[in-house]
Amino acid sequence: MNNKGKKALMISAVFAAGLAAGYGVMGLLDGGDKDNKKNTLPDTGEKVTILCWNEDESRPMVDLFCRETGTDPEQIEIKNFCVGGGQAQECYREYLGDPSNEADIIFYEPDWGYQFTDDDSVTLPLKKLGYDESNFSDLYSYVVETGRSTVTAELKGVSWQACPGTFCYREDLAKKYLGVRSPSEMGEKVKNWDSFLKTAEELKASGGPALSATLQGVWHAYSAGRTLPWMLGEEFTGDDFILEYAGFAKKLYDNEYITHDHQWTDTWFGLADTDEVMGFFLSSWGIDMILSDYGTNGKWKCVAGPSDYYWGGTWLAVSERCDNLGKVKEFIDFFTSNKKAIETFSLENEEFMSNKKVMQDIVALGKHKGSETLGGQDQFEVFDKVSSGIYVKDMITSYDAVIYDAVDTAVEDYCDGYYEATDEMMDYLKDNIFYSIETDSFT
Repeated sequence: MNNKGKKALMISAVFAAGLAAGYGVMGLLDGGDKDNKKNTLPDTGEKVTILCWNEDESRPMVDLFCRETGTDPEQIEIKNFCVGGGQAQECYREYLGDPSNEADIIFYEPDWGYQFTDDDSVTLPLKKLGYDESNFSDLYSYVVETGRSTVTAELKGVSWQACPGTFCYREDLAKKYLGVRSPSEMGEKVKNWDSFLKTAEELKASGGPALSATLQGVWHAYSAGRTLPWMLGEEFTGDDFILEYAGFAKKLYDNEYITHDHQWTDTWFGLADTDEVMGFFLSSWGIDMILSDYGTNGKWKCVAGPSDYYWGGTWLAVSERCDNLGKVKEFIDFFTSNKKAIETFSLENEEFMSNKKVMQDIVALGKHKGSETLGGQDQFEVFDKVSSGIYVKDMITSYDAVIYDAVDTAVEDYCDGYYEATDEMMDYLKDNIFYSIETDSFT
C-alpha cells in the first residue's frame, strides 16, 4: 500500500535476448501462471489503459511489471483521476459513458465497485481471459469470493493484495496493567468478544486506559462475525445480530472501555501518542499510517483479535472494451500467480499479497524483516493467520457497504443517547436501509 517513487527501469541484455528467443516472460521469472498455459490472447490496442483514482498502488505495480517483463512503459497508460476512492465511481461512470475512451484494467474497491462488476456491459467475466477457479486456488479465499459478481457469482475481479485486520496494542501498557509479556499472551486476552470485554474490565480496574480507540474500530471486527448475508432476497436478516452488537457496544461505551472519539478525526490519530488508549483495530495498511508518526513508534504489537476480518483493499476488473486481453492477463498473472514477482513486490513495497503460498513461504523463511512500528514483530505472520480465517462465501451482497455504515451510525447514535431504546433505533435503521434499496442509493 505504500506510495513509492518511480523505480529505474533495468532491462538486462540477457532478459531481452530471452524475450527475443521466444521464452515467455513468466518462464524467465521462474513461475508463471498457475497452470503454465501459454497466453495466446490477442492484443490489438495501442496501449494498456488502467483506470484508478490515484497512483499509490498502480504506479509501483506498473514499474515492477515493466522492469521485470521488458514491457515498454509507454505501452501502459495510467488514467489517474486524482480523487478519493469513493469518488472514483463517479469519474468511472462518466469516463466509461463515452465509448471512445480506452479502458483495459479497472482498479476498484468492493464498497462501491459491484455496480461495475455486476454489469457485464462494463466488465468481463474472468473466464473470458481463460481463468477458472483453479487459477486462483493459491489465493486467500476471501479475496477470491469478494471478486465475484453478486448477481451471477462469476469471477469478475481479483486482487493482488490482502488487507487483514488486527488488534494492535501498546506492549508497555499491556505489561504494566495486565501483566502481559508477549503477543501470544495478549492474543489470549482478546481471542473472542467475551475475553475482550473481560480484559477491558480488568484494564479499567487496574487504573489503565481504554482498551480500544473507537466504536468504529470495534465494528470493523465485530461485523465480520455475521453468519448470514445482510439480505436474503428482499428479507433483511440483521435484526438479532445488530441488537446483540448494540448491547455490547453500549457496555463498552458507557464504561469507557473505549474512547468516545471518532475514526479519522485529529483526536483519533492523536490517541496513538498518548497513554489514554491501549489498542486500535487496524488493517494491514493502517498500522504504519496510524501509529508510526509518534513517540510511541516501536512500542506496538499486533494480534489476530476477536474476529478474523479485513478492511479495505483494491481489486482489478477487466473492462468489457478491453482490446489488450493478452497483456492484461499477463499483468494479472504477474501479481497473483508469479511467485518471484509476488515476493519481490511484497518485500519492496511492504505489501501483504493475496497469494497465500507465497506469503507463507516468506514468513517461514524469515524473509520479511518485520515492522519498525511494531518493534520488529513480523506482522506478516499475523496477517496470514487472519487472512486464512476470513470467511465470506455466500455472504456478500451489493448492499453491504451502505448497510455497514448505517448500522455503525445508528448504534453509535444509540450509545450517545439519541435513541431511548433499541426498538426505536432499529425502526429508524431499517427504514433508512429499505429507502436506500428502493431508491438505489448504493452507488
